[in-house]
Amino acid sequence: MKEKRVAVLLRNGHCIAGVFTSSGLFATTLPRKSCQEAIRAVKGGSFVRSDSKEDLRILNAVYDIAEGIEVPSLDKINLDLSEMTEKQRRVVKATLSIPRGETATYGEVARKAGLPGAARFVGNVMATNRLYPLVPCHRVISSSGIGGYGLGIEKKIELLRREGAFAD
Repeated sequence: MKEKRVAVLLRNGHCIAGVFTSSGLFATTLPRKSCQEAIRAVKGGSFVRSDSKEDLRILNAVYDIAEGIEVPSLDKINLDLSEMTEKQRRVVKATLSIPRGETATYGEVARKAGLPGAARFVGNVMATNRLYPLVPCHRVISSSGIGGYGLGIEKKIELLRREGAFAD
């Protein structure tokens, strides 16, 4: 098992945390009201604390994405997908291909991942996404509406609006 470390970024009165391994970013979260809450959200309470410039650069990019700011260098962020199955990794990679300001249905993501007919599976992967908002699960919607979101439908709509997917 890879050694994990946790980094924390406090910005504009909100805190985000990320868990990192030697392979890259393992988990992150949207901004929270406290750093303790952010660390709990990524299950990072028992990990060594990191203040590396690279970890903080990545968390700054995560914060920008959460604020709806376009981040051009996402391909330079290594993601640790090692604890996912091959099918889950395919879904994550298909989700990463959804452009900012656009959406795709669970079924469309399943097809892109080479898993036609697996919309429900895609929904389960999105529900357990530990890399949001980098892996933009908020961009995956139901064919009959907005679909679900762990932080509430209002938060999903807010993120999509910030990216320009919905007109105000």
